[in-house]
Amino acid sequence: MHLTLLGSGGDSQTPMPTCDCRVCEPAREKGRPHARLGNSTFVHEADALVDAPESIWAMLNREDVTDVEYIFLSHHHMDHVGGLRVVQAIGRPQYPLEDWDNEDPATVVMSETTYDRIAESLDIEAQYDDRGYAEFEFLADGETMDLGGGIEVTAVGAPLDPGGPEDAAMGYCFSESDASVLVFPDETTFLDLDKVPDDLDLWVKECGYFRETGDGEPIMTDELWTEETDHQTTFDQTLEQVRTVSPDRTVLTEIEEIYRRRPGEYADLADEYADLDVEFGHDGMTLEV
Repeated sequence: MHLTLLGSGGDSQTPMPTCDCRVCEPAREKGRPHARLGNSTFVHEADALVDAPESIWAMLNREDVTDVEYIFLSHHHMDHVGGLRVVQAIGRPQYPLEDWDNEDPATVVMSETTYDRIAESLDIEAQYDDRGYAEFEFLADGETMDLGGGIEVTAVGAPLDPGGPEDAAMGYCFSESDASVLVFPDETTFLDLDKVPDDLDLWVKECGYFRETGDGEPIMTDELWTEETDHQTTFDQTLEQVRTVSPDRTVLTEIEEIYRRRPGEYADLADEYADLDVEFGHDGMTLEV
């Protein structure tokens, strides 16, 4: 399989507007790999996106993606669904327009919990469903969907909070022949690792929070750190999850601007954990399995 990490950032993209820090200035001047847009991965064999952040229009154009058949949504947070309006541009009719229905709409796949949580805020029925901009399908935790061309995808669910719905956050395991790739871009804090296939070739996974910036400054107060890490994955937890699952390769995404680390510093950090085959992703990164 051939994948492209369209965007490797998170809720705080890089550069942040008006910020002149040691990370944002070179990102603004040099672009990639210093600059990071929202979190999204494209699986070429399936013409499938995983997540649609606000910057998805720019990323699809930048990587010259000309066909999108599926959009898989991992969860309802706006930094992962805020660009869903891109479906209006996919399969749009030719001029002159007879109506506003797309001729070949993308299929948007998510859990029922995710649909329910974003339906009101994004006005899905009126803005997307009724106008034919997209077709919606639900995929339950553990359910498999045939995408054609020898590609299958299996949903791997996790709660966002202890005791919450098991499909509130979703990763998607794409398989073809002997290759398997799990794209679980965010919210793996409460993921039951027994659900993860034990023969993964590649795991595209959230990086997790750092306690300090690249130059050793605390990112949060002790009180806020305790509060946030009750329900947010830390980098140390990510490493433990990777050790447990032991995929052949792990590429980390959801890399926040607030971590204040440059690409070279991430590369040095990856070298410290070379035994885990962990890499820090960057926008436009191509992955072959």
